[in-house]
Amino acid sequence: MSAFTDAVDARLKGMRGVSTGECPGCERCAELHRMSPEQHRAAWHDGKLNDAEGSFSWATCGICGTTMGGDRHVWHWIYGGDAHGAGGTIEHEGNACTDCVYYLANGDEPESWHAR
Repeated sequence: MSAFTDAVDARLKGMRGVSTGECPGCERCAELHRMSPEQHRAAWHDGKLNDAEGSFSWATCGICGTTMGGDRHVWHWIYGGDAHGAGGTIEHEGNACTDCVYYLANGDEPESWHAR
């Protein structure tokens, strides 16, 4: 384990279904595309969403806690529900750093990482 993975584990403790990118069940994602939830879900399933790229921000990453400036991306997690998240609500976040996107997708840790 590294300081990066320790930070990610600590900040995601208790969250289920953490994923980066668009979510077909997220009302906020649908709103960002000016679509109804049904239209968004269909576009997501058909691969027709123009997934938004990250935008530069100095905001703290909601996953690892870094305060280094960089792109921030959309991510989601499930609050409540059973052990598998059924019956829970989808929480929309917009502050995942690029290092966390790569880590969650591929397990790639950044070569250098600074919490602050």
